[in-house]
Amino acid sequence: MSRPARRPRKLKPAPVVPPPASDPAPLPIDLLTGPRGFGAQLAKSEPVLWRYWAAVVVTALLSGVAYALLVRPAANLAAELTKSAAPPLIVHITNAFGSVFLTVLTFAIMWGLGRLGAGRGQTLRGSRVAEIFSASFALLVPLYLLVIVLTLSTPASAWVPSSAALAAAGQNPRLIQVAALASAAQTSGALALGIVTFLGTAAQCALAFFALRETVGTLGRAVLGALLPLVPALLVGFIAIAPLILAR
Repeated sequence: MSRPARRPRKLKPAPVVPPPASDPAPLPIDLLTGPRGFGAQLAKSEPVLWRYWAAVVVTALLSGVAYALLVRPAANLAAELTKSAAPPLIVHITNAFGSVFLTVLTFAIMWGLGRLGAGRGQTLRGSRVAEIFSASFALLVPLYLLVIVLTLSTPASAWVPSSAALAAAGQNPRLIQVAALASAAQTSGALALGIVTFLGTAAQCALAFFALRETVGTLGRAVLGALLPLVPALLVGFIAIAPLILAR
């Protein structure tokens, strides 16, 4: 009597092995305290283009508030001395929005030219330019807060032009504003704003260089990624505070 044929054993499916979890992304403050460590940890995390964009948004808003506060007395003084209506709120909003827009433009320049310098052939995981430069704006948040504090603590007399300057301006609102801007440009808040605008931008590019050195992997590409945006970003910063600089 023949033995019954053995049924083929069903093979169990191989267990699904999940992909290795990526390391957590560093915080923006880690770029300020250790840019090379920030870059090394960022390179191991999952790329997220907008991860640190909150730092850009907060910095842009603070820059708008700081600039609007610095130039607000000039517009108010012109309206007061010419016995015209107080400048509408839209004037101050426009001043603030201009600074906000130029700050966002600075980030776009850093992102675009930094990406070009770091290597257009780099993958998103490779250079991480957008994440690095957006995180660098965290450096400017406390600095703009300092500018705002200095501006609000400036005595009212510091904003008033000299009698000679007011006499030369006559009843011309534009000339009165120019004279008042010249006084505003001498305040500690205006000096701090200039330092933040220029030295802060240079510091951002310096921090980006050390972080890019870890993500790009080559010294030349890291240098180009950090230096290409520097001059255009400084030019945008000059445009942002040009009324105060030219009024000095």
